[in-house]
Amino acid sequence: MILPLQPLVTMTLTAPAQAARAILSVQWPREVLWTSLVLAISLNALIYSVQELLFPLPSAVVFPRFSPLSYFAAMLMMQVVFIYALFVSGRWLGGQGRVEDLLAVVVWLQLLQVALQLAMTVLFLIAPVLAGLVNLAATLFGLFIFVNFINEAHRLGSIWRAFGVLIMASITIALALSFLLGLVGPSFLGIPANV
Repeated sequence: MILPLQPLVTMTLTAPAQAARAILSVQWPREVLWTSLVLAISLNALIYSVQELLFPLPSAVVFPRFSPLSYFAAMLMMQVVFIYALFVSGRWLGGQGRVEDLLAVVVWLQLLQVALQLAMTVLFLIAPVLAGLVNLAATLFGLFIFVNFINEAHRLGSIWRAFGVLIMASITIALALSFLLGLVGPSFLGIPANV
């Protein structure tokens, strides 16, 4: 079964819990889910590269600069860790979701993020201030959608418990990122080692 794209996008924005149930009602093959995740992250890495060309940071600004391949590898690793962290955290709080359930909703949100990043890139070229405000609003609304998706994937029956799952998984990602930065060193990110 293939879900119609436009109605699913509209449903995600207007009734996220219903959209999550529609996604979870399909028995997605595991290979399709993982391939879709790699595709979504590849597209995000491509958009990241375009944004780096269009909006380069001043050389005086010390900020992590990833190559497209490094960005892809880091994002893929973090997303995999994040999905399993959502699974473990949800089970710890009484959830019943499978890894595949969480993977399905994360993949859909990743694909929506690709569309959002494209729109934000164009909007930033036209109206930078408006783009910043829209991006902030989209981030907050995206958080609301994601909590609803976690709630449905784990069948928790509580938005607050789903929010707790998200917080626990986010802490796991923060720890994993700290470990990664300590492991690869600052030069991997384009930061001078003596900073």
